[in-house]
Amino acid sequence: MKKILIALTLGSLLCVPLAHAGGACCAIAPAKDGQATLKITGMTCDKCVAGVKNSLTKLNGVKTADVSLDKGQAVVTFDADKVTTDKLIATVGKAGGSSHTIKAEVAEQSKKVK
Repeated sequence: MKKILIALTLGSLLCVPLAHAGGACCAIAPAKDGQATLKITGMTCDKCVAGVKNSLTKLNGVKTADVSLDKGQAVVTFDADKVTTDKLIATVGKAGGSSHTIKAEVAEQSKKVK
């Protein structure tokens, strides 16, 4: 029993300095949030908007997708460690199906760390 207490105490003491020094012993690294504004062409109706939004929000790592027919754009917030802007663009391109050709390009992009 005494050996277990000593081991637990030493383990705790080793972890505290590492956490304060930026080590990964006790801390979890924050996710990197990215935000991209995609310029979208080919959307002609609300059904297109719903299809693009639905396709984007199904992607692993996408947090929000605000799609506007009037502005011809989508503002997407995503985890930059899980999804890339190239994947966002490819997903928008597939959202139109065979009846519409919808294309996207990055109009603006920013990364911020929480």
